Amino acid sequence: MRVRPQILVVLIAPWFTSLPAPVSAEPVPAEVPAKGTAAGANEKYSSGPYVTGAIGMNWPTARVGTGDAGSFTEFSNPGFSTEIGLGYIFKPLRAELTYALDASRLRGYNSVTSQYYGYNHGGETRKNSAFASLYWDLFPGKRLTPYIGAGLGLTSLEVAKFSEPGYKYNGYSKALFGYQAKAGIAYTIDSKSKIFAEAIYRGTSAYTTNDGFNDWRDSSFSSWSGQIGARVGF
Repeated sequence: MRVRPQILVVLIAPWFTSLPAPVSAEPVPAEVPAKGTAAGANEKYSSGPYVTGAIGMNWPTARVGTGDAGSFTEFSNPGFSTEIGLGYIFKPLRAELTYALDASRLRGYNSVTSQYYGYNHGGETRKNSAFASLYWDLFPGKRLTPYIGAGLGLTSLEVAKFSEPGYKYNGYSKALFGYQAKAGIAYTIDSKSKIFAEAIYRGTSAYTTNDGFNDWRDSSFSSWSGQIGARVGF
């Protein structure tokens, strides 16, 4: 028996319609790098206010006192250093208002005859300073950036009573002009935070003292410091 083509079409058509449709290709959305990954690693440190704090060590320089009897050189032991304050970023410049403390202790002196005598008691020294400083971040758009800066302000120098065998000396307190210079390097944690390490030179204007025998004039009570710290924006 011959089957007509029209009948085959009627029988086969339902079978084709039951087949699954071909899968069409869809565009894959591009991946967006997560914040903090390599693509966002060099995000610039944003402008605006921040708080800063640092701690470290200070090494007072030798001081030469000059008077009618000649001159002597006084030495101090290394001590503690810290600084806290507020700042504002203008990119690439930063301005800061800070309080700084350098604490140490008198060690001894070379007399006018160049003979060394050591102090055996007291002589705790504190330099309390308030500074207005300006800094320049050399590469503000980089994760690791060096910086330099300087500041001016006021320093309160306080030296407690001290003694050497056979002699006792009164302490003294002086209100002096203060200054500092810094060089450091900072590392960006995120758009608001940095950590840093810095070297500092801090000094004062000249001042006079009296040891109970003579008047002495010192050119500066200065020190070198090394500090590590952080800056956090808000």
